[in-house]
Amino acid sequence: MSSANAHELEVPRILLVDDERDVEHLFRQRYRRKLRKKQIEMHFAQNGAEALEFLAQNPDVDLVVTDINMPVMDGLTLLGELKSQYPAVKSVIVSAYHDMRNIRLAMNRGAFDFLTDTELAA
Repeated sequence: MSSANAHELEVPRILLVDDERDVEHLFRQRYRRKLRKKQIEMHFAQNGAEALEFLAQNPDVDLVVTDINMPVMDGLTLLGELKSQYPAVKSVIVSAYHDMRNIRLAMNRGAFDFLTDTELAA
């Protein structure tokens, strides 16, 4: 099998980082069919420090979706660590706030995209 075909068969690995337990439940519900069919693989961490611990053991994560406000290590700090330690990993910030300052900070620290709660509801 060629490396191109092998890559097509790989399941996207997503790490969701948020201190709210409800968010994990919502993502599991929203993507339940894809999870059941093993079309995606989803992992969860409560804060940036836990996310970095997970990535140290599982560096083949494709996407990190993170909140900004969390205890221990916030999402903006996590973005800086991702940029330096795991530059190939894409990151998306999810926030309930429409704060342009945080959006700029997130993008400057390497976020691939920034979603707000209204965009998630669509």
